[in-house]
Amino acid sequence: MTMLILGLAGQSAAQAEEDWFRRSRQILNQLQNREKPAWLDHNPHQTGFQQQAVDRLTHSKHLLEEANTSSKQISKTNADKPFGKTNKPVRLVFISLSPGSSVLKGLFEEASGQNDVVLIFRGPKPGQKLPQLLAELKPLLKGIDPVPNIVIDPTRFQKWAVTSVPEIIVEEQGRATIRVKGVSSLAWLKSQQALGRQGDLGQFGETYAIAEIDLLAEIKKRLANIDWPKQQQQAIARFWQNRQFEGLPEAQENRDRLIDLTVTAPRDLVGPNGQLIIPAGLTVNPLDKMAFGLCLKVFDGSNKAQFGFVRHTSCQDKNARVLYLATELDRTAGWEGLKSLETSLNAPVYLLTIDVKQRFQLHAVPSLVEQSGRQLVVKERKVIAVGQYVGDSR
Repeated sequence: MTMLILGLAGQSAAQAEEDWFRRSRQILNQLQNREKPAWLDHNPHQTGFQQQAVDRLTHSKHLLEEANTSSKQISKTNADKPFGKTNKPVRLVFISLSPGSSVLKGLFEEASGQNDVVLIFRGPKPGQKLPQLLAELKPLLKGIDPVPNIVIDPTRFQKWAVTSVPEIIVEEQGRATIRVKGVSSLAWLKSQQALGRQGDLGQFGETYAIAEIDLLAEIKKRLANIDWPKQQQQAIARFWQNRQFEGLPEAQENRDRLIDLTVTAPRDLVGPNGQLIIPAGLTVNPLDKMAFGLCLKVFDGSNKAQFGFVRHTSCQDKNARVLYLATELDRTAGWEGLKSLETSLNAPVYLLTIDVKQRFQLHAVPSLVEQSGRQLVVKERKVIAVGQYVGDSR
């Protein structure tokens, strides 16, 4: 029922009929098994921790995304081709730019249309980005249709300890059934398979040093050089620097304002099960059905005087659940400052959101929102200094 009260608090008789009905139905649908309103389920720490995680992974994630994107652009391999999980043999051709464009172009032409052949690069050249490697390969692929399966996969270079190119490995169920160095001819390999040859056939031609970097090793190197504690501190600082607060001006006088939750249903309000809840024309005050049960203490968390006010001011209903809503926090103190507030109050502190500000018609701080008879009362209090308030602090 608290959810229903909060939903109706921001409504007025002047609102459009359809809007009232739509929001009321939405509240009823969400009401079941709810112990507190959705806006209170948000843990203010969670966003910060998630942001820290994002920042800490940024330095490695962009490399992986870049590698993945470029591999997809180069390769036409898809789910039904054998480079994925399969029991069929796959011919892995480990290549590099070092043998020269003529050798590579010939290999590309021969591999075109052969779905069980995958041409593997280890990464880009030193100082080169993956899109630049792609641009270097494009002229060699011009006129070749379909484009052969070309990928960037440093993990397979490491798995098979490939240190020079060209090298061909026939991989089947995780094993190398044939392995040969210095050969880039797929026709020659096929002739050896036809003869039933297996195992490491040795070297049958010239090999070249690999011109490209080990992309996986480079990623690990960059990760190892990241100062994680520093990254975490910077992420925390950025979070509070960029955080938008729903600020409110300081109260200039003591003022009590009443919020009447009474509404008249413009049409029948029916529950999810089809049961008539409120007939059209009926005037309803949710507080007649269930008490508000809350005492909201809204204050500027960076203002010591306001903090002292909400800490020492009691709610009218001693049984009401007290919730602390901060319009602002000390950006410099960050998470430690928030923790200090919560420790002093012995309760969680939530950040005020725009919908809550509008629902309870909050205009100034510090303010208390609680039930008064069949209405809600918003008590704005002027704070002179720490421990000094104008008039009645209640």
